[in-house]
Amino acid sequence: MENPFKFGGIVRGPFFADRNQELDELSREMINLSRIFLISPRRYGKTCLLFNLMDKLNEIGIASAYIDLNAYPGLGNLAEAYTNRTTKALETNTEKLVKIFSSLRLLRPKISVGPNGSMSAGVEVAVQEKASLSALIEGMNHADRLAAKQNRKLVVIIDEFSDLTKFNGHGLEKALRSEVQQHEHIGYIFSGSEESVMLSMAKDRKRAFYKLGRIMGLGPIERKPYTDFIMNWLCKGNYTADRDDLQKLFELGNDIPHNIQRLCHNMWEIARENRIVAPELIDQLPMIIAKQDSPHYELLWRSVSQQQKKLLMALSAAHDPKPFSKDFQLTYGIGPSSSIKASLDSLVKKGILYKTIEGKYQFSDTFMPCWIDYIGDKKQGW
Repeated sequence: MENPFKFGGIVRGPFFADRNQELDELSREMINLSRIFLISPRRYGKTCLLFNLMDKLNEIGIASAYIDLNAYPGLGNLAEAYTNRTTKALETNTEKLVKIFSSLRLLRPKISVGPNGSMSAGVEVAVQEKASLSALIEGMNHADRLAAKQNRKLVVIIDEFSDLTKFNGHGLEKALRSEVQQHEHIGYIFSGSEESVMLSMAKDRKRAFYKLGRIMGLGPIERKPYTDFIMNWLCKGNYTADRDDLQKLFELGNDIPHNIQRLCHNMWEIARENRIVAPELIDQLPMIIAKQDSPHYELLWRSVSQQQKKLLMALSAAHDPKPFSKDFQLTYGIGPSSSIKASLDSLVKKGILYKTIEGKYQFSDTFMPCWIDYIGDKKQGW
């Protein structure tokens, strides 16, 4: 039996850990063609949730298109992607697609031939980059008209929406707001991981998307249904485990779905021979993962200064680190606060730490503190 605990990619169907409540809620909103701002920290399974939502919408006849802003360096690329994906969500016949694309003014048809001789149709921007915004608006207007013509509902998901301003500043927000609020046949999900940026876009009355739609936060999966999910797969694999012992997984993984999946994946592999999940095995999992990722951590470690290494060591050792408190600075021999602030800013920029909306600094990778403790014990790198 294959390992059922998937991580690191798009997980769908029976391998997708319980998000039934969120799926049902988003489905109802999209049936009504609502506008939703979905905000979630990284590694909480946001993208997996969205792809499983699209599968569910497809089952009830609602077309959907997924667009990740990280994938498009320019506004022209975004215009092409939006038009291609929304149109192909509503129509799959190549001849009809060519005819549909031919009706556009700023976007022109593009025919591609695959290795097996099959033909596919798409569009490319026919104007200079400075006119790409007009091409995007044309593509958005075209999608709503096509959905109306086919008498179908369309859901457009724009992921990493907080990166929108990289294209054209706040001017793009105003243009999109004007277009989106006119659409009668398209529901929208604007999703992102930068919580403070997403909240600013949706709640700041000076921003274009102010009160355009409902804000929905994605938190940890509830432990009881997640435990049911884990136990179900363990039973199918003839593994022996105690429900109470599995609760340690949530503590070790900080209730972050990606971490839980990875812990379970390793747990499955390590216990594969005797099919027994013992508490001692679960306790070993974070260090096992830390050693697996050692080459990655070593690269990060070499990229920071000696002062930053000392700060990271202190943060990994403290139960509830308060880097600007005198007690913390005296305990770990670091300071002053000004140099700590500079180090924290640098570590956030490198992606090693992240700052929560409450102002706390946490490791972006839950298992990196285990690796820091490990190399500290080995007296390496200091």
